[in-house]
Amino acid sequence: MNILVFVLLLASCVGLWLYSTTPTQKVYLPDDPQAQVALDLVKHHAARKQGTVAEALALMLDQLRQEGVTLHEGEWRVASQGEDTYVVSKIVREKGSMEWIEREFAWRVNVKERWVKVISLAAQGLMPFENLPPLPHGSEISRSVSPLWTATRLG
Repeated sequence: MNILVFVLLLASCVGLWLYSTTPTQKVYLPDDPQAQVALDLVKHHAARKQGTVAEALALMLDQLRQEGVTLHEGEWRVASQGEDTYVVSKIVREKGSMEWIEREFAWRVNVKERWVKVISLAAQGLMPFENLPPLPHGSEISRSVSPLWTATRLG
């Protein structure tokens, strides 16, 4: 009887230890097989400097931790936005000097056409320049020199 209790206790301890040391990658996906495809498209998209978006984000968070910044890394989330279009996001909260700072990394993904578009300011820092949206009011910016500037310049 004592040996059975000991073996059961030992097995419970080993199981609890394995459960507590195994990192869990929580992902919130809708009940849709295409949601995992959307998440994979974002995670494996090329990053600005090198590697993938997931690697660049992990590197950025590791650097913040090495600098002593207290942060909370949220889970990846995928939300459906209609047929074949999803929003993939991850929230990171950093402890500032007075309050928490929240950054949302978010992308819009079309799994049928296989495109990924950045939709948050935080995520723009990870994306290659050719994947960034155009500047707001870019068509309204004049490329010619204004008469006011030529009249007031020195020299």
